[in-house]
Amino acid sequence: MKLSAWMSLQKIDDDEMGNLVQADRVTISRIRRGLNRPSWALAGRIKAATDGAVTADDFLPAPQEAS
Repeated sequence: MKLSAWMSLQKIDDDEMGNLVQADRVTISRIRRGLNRPSWALAGRIKAATDGAVTADDFLPAPQEAS
């Protein structure tokens, strides 16, 4: 599940998510929008905060379709 989808379901904003994972609002915003990827440590905190709903795999780019 993408971070943005999880946050929407939980009705939490970037500030709240940042507080849950010890990151600032700007960092969460950039990760949520796909502009940045979290560090391994932050990805682990996101996984823990979302009870495993959002994992490091969710931050990888979508696989390219074979032509």
